[in-house]
Amino acid sequence: MDLKQLIEKLCTDERKELLHLLQVELNVPKFVNIHSATHKDESVRCPHCISRDIYGHGSYKGRRRYRCKSCKKSFNDFTNTAVSGIKKTEKFEEYLNLMIESLTIRKASACLGVNMKTVFDWRHKILSSLSALNGEAFSGIVECDDRQIDMSEKGSRKLTRKPYERHSDRTAKKGISNDKVSLPVATDRKGNPAMQMAKVGRMDVKSMERTIGKYTGRQHVLCWDSHPSLVAWASERQLEHHAFVASKQHVKDRCYHIQHVNSMDNQYERWMKRFVGVATKYLPNYPNWFIFLEKMKQSSPKAMDMAKIVLSNISALMDYRAIERLYQNLLIQQYFKT
Repeated sequence: MDLKQLIEKLCTDERKELLHLLQVELNVPKFVNIHSATHKDESVRCPHCISRDIYGHGSYKGRRRYRCKSCKKSFNDFTNTAVSGIKKTEKFEEYLNLMIESLTIRKASACLGVNMKTVFDWRHKILSSLSALNGEAFSGIVECDDRQIDMSEKGSRKLTRKPYERHSDRTAKKGISNDKVSLPVATDRKGNPAMQMAKVGRMDVKSMERTIGKYTGRQHVLCWDSHPSLVAWASERQLEHHAFVASKQHVKDRCYHIQHVNSMDNQYERWMKRFVGVATKYLPNYPNWFIFLEKMKQSSPKAMDMAKIVLSNISALMDYRAIERLYQNLLIQQYFKT
């Protein structure tokens, strides 16, 4: 007699006791149930106009529907979220658990028995939902760094540049060039990180304002390496700042340093290696994933936390569909002064 047949013979109370034994005493991770992660009726908002003036409007395929009194449109809990339009919700629930393990597309596809293109789409719908975690108002001392990443058009049918005949053609360009993108990395001492792609090529004052500038104010003290654009931006904003030259000085006055941001930068680099090259088009989503895993290190039901965030973001589908447009804007910026 196999295990499944034994479980089927158990009564309801015995099954609940078995589930408690697995999840609590043996510490087996809980399986995600999308339906149990949905918000309650009193917190439902219209995904079209954000109004809370709504009422029940029947049900369809087991999902309760609502109607907005303001815009007259109907919707359910999944409308405009990452789950909207997904047919295989049970497989999607399983994939949330695999996202916590940072599995590659190929391995996740094999585990789920789902096409790799489907898993790829699910990944970026979920990552678009996590964007709210990437960037919060800083407090106290803020450490910054500018990370340079090679441009990649992986998966594109047409390249926007002349193809390299050998690897040395790329490595011949030393330092910052239009073959790299700038990713400013910042964090405060409380562990609130921000990692948002800025532009192709060298970082400048306006791209700093668009990314890190949104979360900083005059009450903050900034620490970074001696990047001229960062110094110019801080001076323009009249922010107290301390620049470091890595080969000469590491700490000022025992409290000003950039060790936290360097550590986070190194962790991100090691974590990204498992994906063996990410297309620049999709690169802005990966810091969202990394930041979620860092923030939820102490949380046990990580997959359930992810499910709640996914279902609470009613602009995720719009963000997912805007990936191509944002990438084209990134490419255009290199031809104009920003």
